[in-house]
Amino acid sequence: MTAHNQPFKRIILLGGSSEIGLAIVDQTSAPHAAICLVGRSSSKQTAAAHLLRGKGHTVTEATYNTTMTLNETHDVLLNAQNLIGGTTSPVDAVIMAIGTMGEPQTPETTLTTNLVGPALLIRSSQRLLASQGSGTLIVLSSAAAVRPREAILDYAIAKQGIDTLVRTTTASMTAQGVRTLLVRPGFVSTPMTAHLTPPPLASTPQATGHQVAQALRSGKSVVWVPKKMRWAILLLRILPRPVLPPALR
Repeated sequence: MTAHNQPFKRIILLGGSSEIGLAIVDQTSAPHAAICLVGRSSSKQTAAAHLLRGKGHTVTEATYNTTMTLNETHDVLLNAQNLIGGTTSPVDAVIMAIGTMGEPQTPETTLTTNLVGPALLIRSSQRLLASQGSGTLIVLSSAAAVRPREAILDYAIAKQGIDTLVRTTTASMTAQGVRTLLVRPGFVSTPMTAHLTPPPLASTPQATGHQVAQALRSGKSVVWVPKKMRWAILLLRILPRPVLPPALR
């Protein structure tokens, strides 16, 4: 089994307390995997580490914040690599799951957390995986990257940037031995979205993780969650916004 395929033995999860990221880890990891959770030091991330250890994995934690420079993010990735085996043990997968819905009153925070920070981490992850000539980069984008809505405009703009970065660099990463999977979920029921009413086609972290695992096995470079979301977004892009309900404009 190649480094591009499941199960992954050495994993770096960027966004160590992300429910979706942890679900992807659960669906794609090998038994007794070495996993580094990267994120803000928090009780939630510590609890996630404890849960993974209970499943038989070796788990470490590394500290990160979205205000870091490109060089600082690369140092974080190198530290995470060392924690799960060092340069003699290639990283099988880096999962980018950092993000927040944000608030309209704080667009600078929303854009930093969802675009600037993750974009630098993605570039650092690409550099790390390319240096070893193998590995898989899994990036959580959003259906909102393809069809933004005014109600979540800052979030959508950020996800558009991430989506563009990944799509534009997929070919060059493939040429260097790195596989990329772009994940475009719609609404996912998590604590981050608990204050919102789930719309039609809402999904769960577990369902997202399952579809990511399927996409990896089938060799896809983009996966929509749920699968019907792709066609729903296509329809919404065709229809004029004024004819749609306000929640979909």
